[in-house]
Order: sequence, then structure tokens, then C-alpha cells
Amino acid sequence: MKIEVFRAVEQDLSLMQRLFYQTVTTYGSAVFTKSEIKQYSQLASDTSYWLDKFETEYIYNAKLNGEIIGSVFMNAKGHIEYIFINRNYHGLGVASKLYNTVEEIAREDKIITLTTSINKQTRSFFESKGFQIIKNAVRVSGGEEVITYSGIKHL
Repeated sequence: MKIEVFRAVEQDLSLMQRLFYQTVTTYGSAVFTKSEIKQYSQLASDTSYWLDKFETEYIYNAKLNGEIIGSVFMNAKGHIEYIFINRNYHGLGVASKLYNTVEEIAREDKIITLTTSINKQTRSFFESKGFQIIKNAVRVSGGEEVITYSGIKHL
């Protein structure tokens, strides 16, 4: 299986939106509140939101046989906003390939610190990549206790 990573182009948008929506609705209940799932689900179809990101962020897709099976978004300050993988390809190194790509880009562009939001699904992944995990807050949202974390890595 040859997974390739490419900079995202506008023609990828509809496939990326579909993958984002599937990821949020499939795994969302494990990491997000109900209101966050609703918000992210609606965001998936907001084309202007995504097109703006194409202009301002580093966005890379992992492709297998032309199919987008994962995406990563990093802004110019080194904040990794999203990394999401098609559920059929979890555990195959797709997230690592995408992460390694943005870390390499960050180093090339002299970004010295990477940051990201962490949840219980992504914690071990980012720890394995050398991120320090910081507990931010415990809050109650819609009757649910939500603990938020951040990750930071100095390059």
C-alpha cells in the first residue's frame, strides 16, 4: 500500500469536507460535546471556511489510489488545527505521515514551536511525537464534564 502526501488543492475540497464530516459524526461522541458535534458537522459544509484555509494554512492530504484518506491543517504559527483520518485506515501510519510532513514544513519555514488541541483520542499519538501535554481546564457543557488539553513541541 503506497500512501502519498500532497499539498491540498481546491479540487480536493469536496472529498475533504466529506471525510471531515464522517470523522466528526463517527468519532465525535467520544471526544466532543453534543453541541460541538453539531457545530463541526455544520462547519463541514461551509465552503467559504475551507477555501479561506486553503489561502492561509498548510493543508496536506494523504492519498491512496487517488482517494483522500486523511488530512492535516497547520497555520503559519505552527498550530495544528486538524488531523483526521478515514476510519478504514486507522493504525496504518497515515496520521504519522501527515504529521511528519507538517513538522518538516515547520522546520523549513523556521517555525520553532508546534501546538495543538488534544483530546483522549489523540493524546497518545501526540505524546509519541514528542508533544508535552498540558491540562487546560475542566468544564461542564450540557451536563457533560469536558477536560481540555493542549500539546506543545519545541522543534
